[in-house]
Amino acid sequence: MSAYLPATAVLSVDLSAIQANYRYMQSLSGSRVNHAAVVKSDAYGLGLVPVAEALVQAGCSFFFVANLEEALLLRSACPKVSIAVLRGDIGKYGAVYVRHRLFPIVNTDEDMALIGSVFALLPFILNIDTGLARLGLPAAKVRSLYLSDAFERVQLRGIMSHLACSAQPDHPSNELQRNRFADLYRLIRPRWGSLVASAGAWLGNSYHFDVTRLGSALYGLNDPRIRPHPLQPVLRLSAPIVEIRDLCRREAVGYGATFRADRQSRIAIVGMGYMHGLPWTCGNKTAVRIGQFSAPVIGRISMEYLAVDVTGLPEAVCHPGAWVDLLHETFGPDDMADAIAIAAQEIVLRIGAANARQYLAATPAQSAEIRAAS
Repeated sequence: MSAYLPATAVLSVDLSAIQANYRYMQSLSGSRVNHAAVVKSDAYGLGLVPVAEALVQAGCSFFFVANLEEALLLRSACPKVSIAVLRGDIGKYGAVYVRHRLFPIVNTDEDMALIGSVFALLPFILNIDTGLARLGLPAAKVRSLYLSDAFERVQLRGIMSHLACSAQPDHPSNELQRNRFADLYRLIRPRWGSLVASAGAWLGNSYHFDVTRLGSALYGLNDPRIRPHPLQPVLRLSAPIVEIRDLCRREAVGYGATFRADRQSRIAIVGMGYMHGLPWTCGNKTAVRIGQFSAPVIGRISMEYLAVDVTGLPEAVCHPGAWVDLLHETFGPDDMADAIAIAAQEIVLRIGAANARQYLAATPAQSAEIRAAS
């Protein structure tokens, strides 16, 4: 048995791949459609500022963030872009929105009342619930506001909604929501309308309206599982081997003894666990890459460690201090999500928030090429 004092696990984020994915998603729409980037929740855990700056290099000028705190951070880094805030306290911070040129998104009757009575000069975006039942004004309320000329007295910039089943192209809810949104779009005649996020962008031009909101696709996630996979991989999650152990036949590994060796085995203990955001359910269901080899994860995931079966792997690539890849170009978050039956977005958020991040930046030539093609 040999051991190694571990280094920190590392999540590599390829900013040039994010730029390339933005460029690809643009290609799905006509030239009149604008493409906003969704960088909410710290850009899905990957770092709001570095991701947004890379997207600005790629030609993006419109961003959606989760809250006012993220909006102010983004404004300080990117002073010229347009920023929409998905959820914010308009009553308390309306003056902040004005001062920093931020667009609040109106989600409730209370928000709309404040816009009409106190912040009539504040440009805003109206969120309409067309079938997700999460946030947004019901269609009947929007029609009532229109008939009362409420939109004539305020600075409505755009309307938006969100599809509930866009990752399922044949689901009837998609067409139903599109038609509901289109009816209100024709009635209100806003400056712009936005119905789809990443998965919806693959549904076709009739869903795109004026603005698409690109989130998960930028980070390499293929929600509708388009084949062949059209997006570039963005993430690589790596951790060091901290110990090599010999295992006797029938000996158990990990909590609950969920794995028992069926032969004399050699196992590697890797410095990665659920404290690093790795889902606990990866145990006995996924594999890691060590050099050119694949090794299955065995036993339950611990807080700081996991075990992999490295029986038969050469010591030259499998030893304390060697690094293994848990996510890489041929096994990304979508693949892990399919293996353990959770959302790929959840995986990205977990590992992004829990690990040291390093960024692979686009070269100036790559950025110029992407801008020219946008």
